[in-house]
Amino acid sequence: MKILHIALASHFTIGMLYQENQMINCQRADGHDVTIVTDLWHYERGNLVKGEEEDTIMDNGARLIRWAHDRVMFSDLWTEKIQKCRRVKKLLEDIQPDTILFHGMCGYEIMDAADYCKKHPECLLFMDCHEDYSDSARTFLSKAFYKIIHGHYISKAMPEVDKVLYIGADMKAWMNDLYSIPEDKQEFLAPGGTIYTPEQQKQARQDIINKYSLPMDAIIMAHSGKLAATKRTEELLKAFSKVQDPRMALFIFGSIPEDMEGVIRPLMEADSRVHFMGWKVNKEIEEFLAGTDLYCQPGTQSSTFETAMCCGCVNMTYPWDSYTDATYTDCDGQNYFFVENEEDMVSVFKQITENPNVLEQAKAKSYAYAKLTFDYQVISRRIYTRG
Repeated sequence: MKILHIALASHFTIGMLYQENQMINCQRADGHDVTIVTDLWHYERGNLVKGEEEDTIMDNGARLIRWAHDRVMFSDLWTEKIQKCRRVKKLLEDIQPDTILFHGMCGYEIMDAADYCKKHPECLLFMDCHEDYSDSARTFLSKAFYKIIHGHYISKAMPEVDKVLYIGADMKAWMNDLYSIPEDKQEFLAPGGTIYTPEQQKQARQDIINKYSLPMDAIIMAHSGKLAATKRTEELLKAFSKVQDPRMALFIFGSIPEDMEGVIRPLMEADSRVHFMGWKVNKEIEEFLAGTDLYCQPGTQSSTFETAMCCGCVNMTYPWDSYTDATYTDCDGQNYFFVENEEDMVSVFKQITENPNVLEQAKAKSYAYAKLTFDYQVISRRIYTRG
């Protein structure tokens, strides 16, 4: 099967663990011919960097094409917002894909993808939605732009779209508020990860213990991201410092924005149980999480939430709708530890130090759910069929 990912606003970065990376890896493992066409931007050490156009084959055998957007109205702003790339139309005819996944609920080229599928009705067309009001359409003008401009593109394409796949409650609400997607074309598609076996987890844990001279009964925790205030790293570190158990170790991955340096750095340096790992590519973080007990995500949502569960961790997270709504999760209060403030975090740390069985039971339930729901080997196959 020939699969085309159109990701003209995704900033596709080799080595990351975002949906397009994971799906492409799994689809290649299934033996399919996979191409992704994306924009010129990618991440380097957490920062967006603009590169050159290219057409190459990645290590996994998938074809990677990077193209600049067509210039629109002599304006960088309009060029970035419209995301038009006339070469996509010819690429569609050259590749003759059997299925197309259009990443994101914006972009002119959804209409060219729909036109191709109208001429080739055997070709499947899917869109996905990762956007919500935390990162898109946050102002009145921005919301109007999405609704009017991108809403027009989507309404023109919708007759040919088989399904619009959303990854959570917030995304479903966002796309329906802006675009009123027909209910029969909406479908939840869980974000996912790579399932690590208990044997892999045991070895990863032992490696961490050996490398950092931790006790055998260590409670290993991790926290990651671009550590802006919304990540609530400051509150996490303060809560951690209030539970002085020598078994606890906290590993922090990521970059510290300039405005947070004077806040976060002293808190990390004040506690020898905290290890700042700096910026790592997602695969390195994933491999580390396989040996971790608790992933701490008290602030903004991240795809690392699902990655951690697939690695055998339990999450300590803010109770976002995507994690509490029964439509999207079977959470019964035992799969995750929900925290809203520093006091809640202290309470969790006390629970897991005073009664280690609480942590082990939560990890087991979290991992069992991940194997059923978040395995990208299964998720990546969703776009193979119309049903």
